[in-house]
Amino acid sequence: MRRSPNLSMSSRSAAVQQAVAALPLDLRTALILFEYEEQTTAEIAEALDCTPKAVENRLYRARQLLKRTLFSTA
Repeated sequence: MRRSPNLSMSSRSAAVQQAVAALPLDLRTALILFEYEEQTTAEIAEALDCTPKAVENRLYRARQLLKRTLFSTA
């Protein structure tokens, strides 16, 4: 019997939400503002009182942690 696509999507969505919630606050904040609130790195930098390059670094680190968490085989 085939799995329901909705169940699989729901399961993946929950895993992503848990992984995002587990990120350190500074990385999580940058990621949420960029990916979900669709703010630019300049806008995020202003809101977080840092440079746009610092925001880019936070986004990179957040994505790396998410990849490790979501795609680990352990």
